[in-house]
Amino acid sequence: MRAMDAEEPIAAEVGGADGVESAPGSVGGGGAGGRSGARAVSGAGAGAELGSGADLQVGTDPQVGADPRAGTDLRAAGLKAMREALPGVFPEGDDLDLRDGRLGEELVEIGLTSVWGALWAREGLSRRDRSLVTLGILIALGAETELRTHVRIARTNGLTEDEIAEVIYHATGYAGFPAATAARNAAREALAD
Repeated sequence: MRAMDAEEPIAAEVGGADGVESAPGSVGGGGAGGRSGARAVSGAGAGAELGSGADLQVGTDPQVGADPRAGTDLRAAGLKAMREALPGVFPEGDDLDLRDGRLGEELVEIGLTSVWGALWAREGLSRRDRSLVTLGILIALGAETELRTHVRIARTNGLTEDEIAEVIYHATGYAGFPAATAARNAAREALAD
């Protein structure tokens, strides 16, 4: 099932065009929908998520790519979290194909498992709190494409426009005025849609 073109802003958010969401230390995938092939975890971010790294075995075991602490399929958890954050954007079904047949087509699948499955689906912070943190990080990074998507996600997660503006104002003290100005412009575009 085809969901979207990789050039769309939502695809960029989950690891597409700019790839901010899929940093080193993420859970990789391969094959059809990221379900076949070996998956490995590396980097500091992975160690914090999955323990020492020895907990995850790379191979053909069907549980590879799952969070060994909870027995969770990261792709399924990622799809659920993404659909809740972006209602109506992704069709239902486990056979959702996020690849577009172009260079780097698996980047969106990597973001689906490593960001949406391993991070957004975690307990410990509310989705609202995760939105606040994510907005601040994206402002500091100057990642306007992802910021536009996350402004919409923040609204879904309960943040008001005034609260989003406060995040942008607060960012001036830590990320600088130019980053906050770019964030304001991206947020205005996102909220105008």
